[in-house]
Amino acid sequence: MISKKTAFLSIIILTLIPFSGINYYIFGDTNLTPTNVVADDVPDIDLSELPQIDYYSLNYNWYNPKIEMLIIVPEGKPDFYEAVKPLMEWKNEKGVKTVILNVSSNAEEIRNKIKYYYERDNIRWVLLCGDIKDDSNDDLIPIRYVYNPDPSGEPDNKPTDFYYADLTGSWDNNNNGKWGESPIYTGGIDEIDWTPEVYVGRLPANDAYELELMVNKTLKYETDPFIGEWMNRMLLAGGISDPSPTNLNDYEDEGRLTQYIWQQYTHFFMNFTHLCDYTGKYYPSEPSKFIPIEPFEDLTQAKVSQNMTAGYSTVIMAGHGDNYDVYSRLSPTKVTMYDTNDAENCGNINMPSLVYLDACETASYDKNDNNLAEILINVSNAGAIGVVGALRITFYYDDDTYLEKLNRGNAKLFWEEFFQNKKFQQGRALYDSKVAYMNSDYFERGEATMNEEWQRKNVLTYCLLGDPEVDIYTGVPINASNPFKGNFFEAQMVSTVIKNDNGIAVPYARVHLRTEDGKYYTAYADINGKVNFRLPAQAGEKYNVTITGHNLIPSYFNFSTLPDNLVPEISDEDCSPDEPTVYDDVCFEVNAYDLQSGLESVFLLQSEDDDDFDEYSYYRMLNSFRGDEDNLFKHTIHNLDPGKYSFLIVARDWADNYHILDDDSFEFTIPTPMMDYILITMSIAIISITGISIFITYKGYKNYKYKLLHSRNDSF
Repeated sequence: MISKKTAFLSIIILTLIPFSGINYYIFGDTNLTPTNVVADDVPDIDLSELPQIDYYSLNYNWYNPKIEMLIIVPEGKPDFYEAVKPLMEWKNEKGVKTVILNVSSNAEEIRNKIKYYYERDNIRWVLLCGDIKDDSNDDLIPIRYVYNPDPSGEPDNKPTDFYYADLTGSWDNNNNGKWGESPIYTGGIDEIDWTPEVYVGRLPANDAYELELMVNKTLKYETDPFIGEWMNRMLLAGGISDPSPTNLNDYEDEGRLTQYIWQQYTHFFMNFTHLCDYTGKYYPSEPSKFIPIEPFEDLTQAKVSQNMTAGYSTVIMAGHGDNYDVYSRLSPTKVTMYDTNDAENCGNINMPSLVYLDACETASYDKNDNNLAEILINVSNAGAIGVVGALRITFYYDDDTYLEKLNRGNAKLFWEEFFQNKKFQQGRALYDSKVAYMNSDYFERGEATMNEEWQRKNVLTYCLLGDPEVDIYTGVPINASNPFKGNFFEAQMVSTVIKNDNGIAVPYARVHLRTEDGKYYTAYADINGKVNFRLPAQAGEKYNVTITGHNLIPSYFNFSTLPDNLVPEISDEDCSPDEPTVYDDVCFEVNAYDLQSGLESVFLLQSEDDDDFDEYSYYRMLNSFRGDEDNLFKHTIHNLDPGKYSFLIVARDWADNYHILDDDSFEFTIPTPMMDYILITMSIAIISITGISIFITYKGYKNYKYKLLHSRNDSF
């Protein structure tokens, strides 16, 4: 029988066995003091396992530019195609990749083609070239009639070109032939998605001759404008919507709107003339009536016509309207501001304006050709370069103190987008202002919803006659300053600010580059004029550059690329914590840079029990070719297993040059945790105790049987 002393001695010995040699692993010197020294003797490492530089994506964008703009002409009208061809060529020259599409007279087919190019190329601009019908009543470019039974008394179906801008709405979800229905009629589904994907404009030509006149006016405006002070002037004309409302505290003066626009936006950018008809003139004894602040002049038709002829880059006329004119006051008498006769005889030769008509029905080009907006855009080398107008009756609210509802909100936010947000392209200002209106505080407060037919109508009915991509002048254009001085290297990330010769940054400037071997690339600056783009990895390449943008004369430059023969630099590196355990996240930080082509990636190579890195895994810290250069690279490895580890840093630039850093501080051992030994020891102890207990029990049982047997024998 094993004595108790022997059993306990066995347990103690078995418990202590796992701790033999433990002093080395837990308390030994692991030499983790960082040296921050680039090793002279770097192991011979096979870097072919690292992923290659993605030259394909970079080069693809240069040799396969995406289409930005569609010019749509009626099918079977080759003379229309020829009329717009010079416009397409100019767009392509300045870097707006443009194609002409011949389309059928089916609105849904046209929209599906636009949608196809949006999904494939992410196009931004669509120019519809053609009226609804020609003089023979043959279909040209149709308009979509949507179900919009508003309280105006008009037929339920209303026309809109917004159909071609919204490419994600269903427009007829229930297939009942009623397009663009409100959720009220469709079980809660709005058939319109109110955030447009593309900016749409229309040149409402009946024939190729009219189209050629509009195209020529657009080309001259962009490529060879008449330089003058007209480019720095805005005309604002505000009438009276209701001179004698039931509530004498009502403010139904559109002069309040035009005054707000010049006070908040215009005078920071342009000179202006304010013409105003106002209730304070007719009701001088009522202090609540509006009297504009200086400077202003009394509004008359003659003054509007004279100023239009004198030349203004931007114009707003706010009041009542119909097919033929914009006017002030419904009673006691109608005071015309501007009519179709004025438009036909407009003498602003080579000084066409962007005209915003804040009034009803001034652009009903689906009804006839005699509407005010269509005449303005049709005038040869005069009239308007673009007209924003309504196809049907529009709405305003009484007591609109903050100028935020319906017509006033639409107009105010158009000029806010244009001036304050520097969206000087007329189509962009219009469609972004629609979105701004639906996201305004007026809607956020719950006072308006797009379920209301009058709200839907106001957003849908204001459309653009003119090229949506055209950049409107707010000053006399000058040349761009050359941003391509100095040396440029193959594959370099070019980061610069586009400025004019006066040193002023150009918002959303366009930088177009092309080469003799077919490279074609356009980069756009942000609102502050900053632009970034990466060149292909090709030394000795000559780039021809065209810079265009707001208030710029098209400016031409060139530069050539030099080879990048320098390796990247690694200026600092760190690994923390100094003595990691299995419970720690190990964080690596590397400061690296390249003075020529720029860093492409920093790799962290990991090897286990192999100082020569014959076998390794890697972590990649990528510097995107579209992004700005970044000097600090970080990577964290979570909870490494116990063992010995070695790491190397590899920095690679876009010209495929490498710098390998071997740092002693990146070699360490992760010890096996004490808890692992305790668990192992406890397991062995439990097994030992269990075994000894079984053995003792077994021996006791045998002794019991032996005694029992002998006791029976004694009884005999």
